[in-house]
Amino acid sequence: MVKLWELIRAKSEDEKPLLTDHILESLKRVEELKKFVEANNLEIRDADKFFESLALAASLHDLGKINYRFQKDVYRKDDFPEDLEKFLRITRGVRMRHELLSALWCCLMLPENDEWTKKIRTAVLLHHYNEFYVGEKDLAEIVFNYMQDVKDYLNFMDENWEEIEQFLMELFNNLSEELSDELVKKSLKRIKISKDRVLELKQLIEEKGDLIVFAEFYEMDNENPKPEDYKFMVFLGCLRRCDYSASGGVEIEVTKKKLMNIHESVVSKIVERMERENWERWQIEALKNVGGNSAVLIAPTGSGKTEFALLWSEKTGKKILYTLPLRVALNDLYRRFLEYVGTPDGHNLVALLHSTAFTEYLSEEKQVGMPPNVEEKMNSSKLLSAPVTLSTPDQVFLASLNYYGSDKVVSVFPHTAVILDEIQNYNPEMAAILLKTLKIVEDLGGSILVMTATLPPYFEPFFGYSDLNKFNLNEKQRKTIERFRLRSLRQIDTSKFRDIVKNYNITRHRVKVLDNPLLRYSENGGISLVPDELSKLINNIFDSGKKSIFVVLNNVSKAIAVYKELEKDRDSVYLLHSRIVENEKSARIKLINDDLKAGKNVIVVSTQIIEASVDLDFDAMITELSPIDSQIQRWGRVWRNREGEEYEDESPNIYVFKTESKSGDFDKGTRAVYSGEVNKILLHETLEVLRKHENGLLDYGLERKMIEEIFNKAADGKTITEMYIEEVVRNLEFLDYFYVEKKYQAQKLFRNIAGFQVVIPKIMEQYGDEQDRKLAGIVERSEDLTWDKISEQTGIPDKWAIKDRLYRFSINVPFYYFERLYSMNRLGKFKGYYVLDLKKDEIELIHEYGLDELMAKLNTEPEEVLIGIYS
Repeated sequence: MVKLWELIRAKSEDEKPLLTDHILESLKRVEELKKFVEANNLEIRDADKFFESLALAASLHDLGKINYRFQKDVYRKDDFPEDLEKFLRITRGVRMRHELLSALWCCLMLPENDEWTKKIRTAVLLHHYNEFYVGEKDLAEIVFNYMQDVKDYLNFMDENWEEIEQFLMELFNNLSEELSDELVKKSLKRIKISKDRVLELKQLIEEKGDLIVFAEFYEMDNENPKPEDYKFMVFLGCLRRCDYSASGGVEIEVTKKKLMNIHESVVSKIVERMERENWERWQIEALKNVGGNSAVLIAPTGSGKTEFALLWSEKTGKKILYTLPLRVALNDLYRRFLEYVGTPDGHNLVALLHSTAFTEYLSEEKQVGMPPNVEEKMNSSKLLSAPVTLSTPDQVFLASLNYYGSDKVVSVFPHTAVILDEIQNYNPEMAAILLKTLKIVEDLGGSILVMTATLPPYFEPFFGYSDLNKFNLNEKQRKTIERFRLRSLRQIDTSKFRDIVKNYNITRHRVKVLDNPLLRYSENGGISLVPDELSKLINNIFDSGKKSIFVVLNNVSKAIAVYKELEKDRDSVYLLHSRIVENEKSARIKLINDDLKAGKNVIVVSTQIIEASVDLDFDAMITELSPIDSQIQRWGRVWRNREGEEYEDESPNIYVFKTESKSGDFDKGTRAVYSGEVNKILLHETLEVLRKHENGLLDYGLERKMIEEIFNKAADGKTITEMYIEEVVRNLEFLDYFYVEKKYQAQKLFRNIAGFQVVIPKIMEQYGDEQDRKLAGIVERSEDLTWDKISEQTGIPDKWAIKDRLYRFSINVPFYYFERLYSMNRLGKFKGYYVLDLKKDEIELIHEYGLDELMAKLNTEPEEVLIGIYS
């Protein structure tokens, strides 16, 4: 008979499909992780016990794959070996998932009931999603839910013990010979291979005995985790990272260089750049005060916050996890970081983590001089394996909602420096989620750097350096704040270095509040321009010698209305917003840059998306009224890259207007975007303070004072800051009782980024090349082809290049529009992508104006949502 260990598989399509191979690779990842922690002097609580237990979990986590149904499935088209089929025949009726059977193996082979053994059993039980993630985690529940399966499997063990024992002995002896770390090898000796345990469990089940005494599990509180639960999640996350990195053939941690060497390389490049470009050295001065301690940095746009973050991370000695809310901005930062870490090392040392990171990886060859293995890079990114990971916030900060899979993220927090950039872009709802996650980072020993140009004052009480007594708080609010207060944070006050901080004292803006509205809502609810008002203003701006104007509206429907009017009789007018086809958006940005370089008069009409996602510098702005912090963010696109040149013109370069409404108050579009009573008060106060400062020259320091002045305004006995603090506190208290199982449910809470990327084959067909048209035909026919077959039929090189084309001809569809399109049967599916079916007369409409015009044509009332930075 062929030896069992040469037949039993862990997966189907792989160079090494055998179970023994996969377990060995998983254990090698345990060794890699242990070596990484030791080599970089990182701390893990009770490290020897942690890694011994992790090695045991990795050894046992997939033994449940020794069952008929799993093996039959992984052999697929290959002939199922007759000897293996005969051996497993008794398990044909067993339908338990393999991780449940693996947990049963743990109960049999680890007889102790100490705390770490409980954690091993539970981690094995949960290393894939199953109902026990939200249910009771104990042997009695497993047996009760799967009584017949458990009995059949124990009978299988009993009747085939001789072969099973031989298999296990060969397996663990072989593993011990292949491994190099003595602690990991030693852990295997704790495994007890005993038929007596099988018989004892069979008897207990028959006699309805106490199964809990036989084998206990760690009971994690999923709904309201305690600090100890998060430590368990670190353990579970490490097991899953070992398992998945072994399956994906990637390192669990990139270990070719020590973190210290990577940091030193980055720091030397930054210092070289400082000296070469005559940078001010405020970063060095600030680091003397804060060192590698967690901190909050408030500094102007363009002053070198990113470089400071890298210098700071070197002081922490930890991995870097850098978050920014927009993918486009993150992609730009990725290319910058590749330069800092150097090539070709940058190819492996920096990773992107967001939904379309593969598009950036595909273009990476030009920068690092070698084509990346996109599959490998995507796997590595998802496992947070790189020393530097750049991520959107939904991939990191939703971890506090404890969805299944969040443990992978939590597991890296103890040895990670988490950088949260652009914190001003998060409303109180999202702020609560961010703060809860940052508290977990702090409690697990990670480092934190919060960076912003305009810190909303309602964050301050949650930062350890702030005096709680300056806020009017009741006892309940104070207790909630104390629970989530980040006590390790220090403030980096750049006002101390204002004379050497780039862009701090430079006057960049002169604001004018317009008395007459430029837009109004008509009686039938439509949006129209007030005759000639906008056109006259634009002519005056161009006549003053300015060449580029950015017109910012609070929502997409108003942006489209303005664009339609302006493009009738002007050249070089462009529309940008989040719901335009990706390929067209990129093409427009290139055209805008070309026109600017050519010295043409350019007008860009947009929502707030352009504020942080497109690196354009405008001479002037016409902006709809929004809260003061939002306003100042928008202004950041005006007089931006002028190499220290101050704005001294007597004419304004910022014009603020209020849309006219029937009620005389703020229009319904603005109210929908900035909803709630507190935002209404904030808008009123913003308008008043802008009038107070209009026509005066503004620098960064004065703009910060404007924010403080407005948030300190009182209404009904409370300041605006205190009203926002109440909202954050309410959301934090709500999170105590809120729980989600799956990641997509958690992402819905970040409603600004909630949406689906939907492919439009008709656009691909009309505006793409020959390969695009072939791909569009396959998509429209919903042909069930492999990626290799699609590549063969279209001539597109591989899976990732195909996905790149699908993305370029896709559009972002928010949840509320998605549900409507779905109900109209306008959405199909193709290889995991949603596909939008367009009629012939709709193609040009959606290509020029975006999704909202299509929805208007389909007679769906446009629903406004909080645009924020994600629009």
